[in-house]
Amino acid sequence: MQRQDQELNSILVFGAGVLGSLYTAWLHKAGFAVTLLARGQRYRDLQEHGVVLEDFFTGEKSATPVRVVDVIPEDEAFDLCLVLVQKTQLKSALETLAAKPGIGAVVFMNNTAEGPEALVQALGAERVLFGHANAGGERRGHKVLYVVTQKMMLGEIDGEVTPRVRTIAATMKKAGFDSEINRNPVAWKRYHVALAVPFALAMQCNGTDRLRLARNRGDLVLSLRGMRECFAALQALGYPMEPAKLRVVFWLPDWLLAWLFGLMLRGKTADIGMERHLRNAAEEMAELADEMQVLIDRAGLPTPALDALRAT
Repeated sequence: MQRQDQELNSILVFGAGVLGSLYTAWLHKAGFAVTLLARGQRYRDLQEHGVVLEDFFTGEKSATPVRVVDVIPEDEAFDLCLVLVQKTQLKSALETLAAKPGIGAVVFMNNTAEGPEALVQALGAERVLFGHANAGGERRGHKVLYVVTQKMMLGEIDGEVTPRVRTIAATMKKAGFDSEINRNPVAWKRYHVALAVPFALAMQCNGTDRLRLARNRGDLVLSLRGMRECFAALQALGYPMEPAKLRVVFWLPDWLLAWLFGLMLRGKTADIGMERHLRNAAEEMAELADEMQVLIDRAGLPTPALDALRAT
C-alpha cells in the first residue's frame, strides 16, 4: 500500500460539534489552512460568530474566525480530513466523503466497535486512518464549553507507522493536541467501547448522574465487572488489549477499583467529559452497545454483570 509523505497544506474538518469546533480553531491558530464543514443553524452561527470556545476549568474564552462551508467544494483538494461526528452520523458522512476523491487521508475519530471494512470499501484502504480525540465538552448555543483530557490516538488501520501518520501527529501537536501513534488502532477503538458501554449502562441506571453512581457501590462494581466481560470477549476474539494499561481492570480487586472509579466520578472532569457527554449522546451509546453485543455474541461468553445492568 502506497502512502505518500506530504505536507498538510489544506485540512478539512468534517463536523462542527464540540470536537470539530475545537480542532478547527486550534489548527487555525497554529497557522494551518483549515476548513470546517457545518450544516443548518450551526453553519449560520459559525458564519456570524466564528468558533467561540470557553475552557471548562479556566473560563478563558476565545472567538476564532474560520473558513466554514456547508458543502465540500467540488474544485478543491484537501490533504487531510478529520471526521468528528457521532457514530449515528457516520453513514451519511461516509456517503459524502466517498463522492469526494480529492481528499487524501481521512482520519475517522468517531467511537466504533466495528472494524474499518465499510470505510475501506467506500474510500479505499490507502485513504483510511483511525484516530480518537483527546477532548470533550458540550455546546451552549453558538458557544462551545470544552476540556482537553488525554493524548490523542492516531494510527494506520494496518498498524504501520508511516511517514504520513507521523506528519499528522506532528501537525496535531503543533496545534496543541498531544498525540500518540498506536500500532493497533482497530483494537484500541473496540476496547474503548468495551469501557464505555458498561459505564453508560450504569449511568443510565442512576439517572445519568455521576454523583449518584459514585455513591452506588453495587452499580459501580457491576460496571467494572461488565468491562471485564467485554474485555474477555475481545480477547477471546483475538484482539490484543489496547492500550495495555487497561489490564489494571483485571489486576485490581473490585473494592479498590470501585473506590478509584467513584473518586474519578466526583471530579470536575467527569462532569463535562462523562456525564454531559452521555446526556448528549444517548443514541450513539445505544448503537455502540449493539455493536459490542455483536462481538460478545461472536465470542460466546456469558455476561451476567452486563445482563444485570440492562435489567435494572
